Amino acid sequence: MKKRILALLLLAALLTGCAPQSPAEKTVFCMDTVMDLRIWGREAEKAAQVLEEALLDLDRTWNASSPASALAALEAGEPVSEEVQSVLDRALALKARTGGAFDPQLYAVTEAWGFFSGDYRVPSQAEIASALAVKKYDLGGVIKGYAGEKLVSLLSGLDVDRAVLNLGGNVQTYGSKPEGEPWVVALQDPRDQGRELTVQVTGAMAVVTSGDYQRYFEVDGVRYHHIMDPKTGCPADSGVASVTVICADGMTADALSTALFVLGLEAGADLWRESRDFEAVFLLTDGSVYATPGAALSGGEYTVISPQESGKNP
Repeated sequence: MKKRILALLLLAALLTGCAPQSPAEKTVFCMDTVMDLRIWGREAEKAAQVLEEALLDLDRTWNASSPASALAALEAGEPVSEEVQSVLDRALALKARTGGAFDPQLYAVTEAWGFFSGDYRVPSQAEIASALAVKKYDLGGVIKGYAGEKLVSLLSGLDVDRAVLNLGGNVQTYGSKPEGEPWVVALQDPRDQGRELTVQVTGAMAVVTSGDYQRYFEVDGVRYHHIMDPKTGCPADSGVASVTVICADGMTADALSTALFVLGLEAGADLWRESRDFEAVFLLTDGSVYATPGAALSGGEYTVISPQESGKNP
């Protein structure tokens, strides 16, 4: 009788192990956006708590408008931690890699347009020129990507099978879905809500989108979005509505999505050709879509960007 009970208990344990597993879910508001965490595994609940605390700590550290942040300490000439200095160094390296299309020191420019205070306005050319001369850090263009990297590192130290983290426009995956199926990440088309574009990724990958529809205001029928062109100090006008970058490195993906938006399709395609350590999807303002060969894009017609330069045709 005892053997029969033991056998039944073992069978129940095996069946439970094979049953679909419900994820631990948590919603966190930080970095001025809503973040949704979904985690599977034995320590999923613990992981959700650990990740929430890490996100809130990053928010306190990198909030460009907070007098208690590491950036405020930096402006005051105070020493910063090795981790903070490392992020700053990486941000400047990404600026150099993109020829300045991504610039982590545009705080004054973004502030002049009212995107920090919410008091939106179109500044004068003199105000823009003055703001461009101020080299004050704003890591908003990379910190969510860095957060994805840090969260993956934390997950790797816990008994967690897989996770998908929606970090407010940044999607970070971790681990593999059952049967080795890829993660499917939907891309919002700001010009065609009926078009359902998706990309597929496996393992720990960052899928980051920058678009003119995420933060903007309108004056006299003109839309002014928050992605600034470092050369002009004005919202970038490159013919691009959004750019999605797929990359194993979250911070790189974050910076490149901004840079490619500023550069536009042709120069952005050239940057991809130079490195090939990321994939990209460009949604243009005219409704056309271009994607690099490895983007695994589906859900609509698009043009594949050639690996070879071909004049003005990406």
